[in-house]
Amino acid sequence: MDRQATVRRVGTGCVRNSEGLSMSEPSADVSATVEYTMDKWRMDRVPWALWACVAGLAIAVHAESRGQNGAVLAVVYVALLGLAFAGYALTSLIGRAGLPLLLELLIGVLVLIIVSGVIGVISVLVGGPSGRSSYVGTMPSLYWTHLVNPSLNVFGWMLLYLGFGWIAFSAYRHFYADRAVVSMSSAGIHFHRPWLKGLFIPWQEVRGVGHLVVPGISGVPYVSPYAAAVTVGQNFYEQHIVPKRSFFSPPGAEAMFQPKGETMQVVLSSADMAVKAEDFLGPAEARWKTFRDQPASPSQRGGTVFYGRWSIDGSRWQAVQFLAPLVGLAVVVLYR
Repeated sequence: MDRQATVRRVGTGCVRNSEGLSMSEPSADVSATVEYTMDKWRMDRVPWALWACVAGLAIAVHAESRGQNGAVLAVVYVALLGLAFAGYALTSLIGRAGLPLLLELLIGVLVLIIVSGVIGVISVLVGGPSGRSSYVGTMPSLYWTHLVNPSLNVFGWMLLYLGFGWIAFSAYRHFYADRAVVSMSSAGIHFHRPWLKGLFIPWQEVRGVGHLVVPGISGVPYVSPYAAAVTVGQNFYEQHIVPKRSFFSPPGAEAMFQPKGETMQVVLSSADMAVKAEDFLGPAEARWKTFRDQPASPSQRGGTVFYGRWSIDGSRWQAVQFLAPLVGLAVVVLYR
């Protein structure tokens, strides 16, 4: 097989070597780069987005509109919803920044004023002040009261926009994949999260590979069977990882780094990658044992193995997941 070729993970029941890897698994070739993506996690939620489209279409078609343009109003509502979420996220980030209480309160009030002001401006531009009508291009304006008391079909259009938006985004990322969240090469482990850009851990700095160990309630350490982690020295963590941790890290990002005595555990697995902990541990341990005593050097050129990539597996359950909402869409269209 051409070593430059890109290969995908295949499940087998073959005999495993000392690193726990099947000898026929592509990741057993330590010269290959192993990449972990969010593709399966995103695509597994497409059926839910399809059902959202079914519900949205049913509501938009059958619910009373009260003379409102639900499609346009829904755009405004989605924009306002996104703005409110952005304000909430920013407030949460400020709350985790460790600022003095008075400064945190002042910044929170400022964010509230800005978000409220933008929402008010959008509302006035769309509906006109004091309930008076205006015009947006050649379309009759939506009354301010329509924003306060919209008809039910507006929410149907919102479901359609949100569902179709997720489907389009997931399909685009499936066919035009973004950078892997985690990748392992002969040189080390690369992390490519938006809030943790450029983090690289050479195998020479890794002290161990295994399941995450956290303090238990009774004081006995608890080994998590669902989380894979590598252990690095405290000095490496403070010098090379702490400076890269971004202010914009999402809630729960702190759980990626867990102390273990005088070392720090860096968690590889996460809920946004539909990959088992063992699929991290096997390739990581094999490469660590092979390259930990070698001087740092550029990655060896090999194939690429993907974990977390969605594919058509031919199962009945997968077919039902995707076909059932399509049948629902057809029923809504035919019996509107």
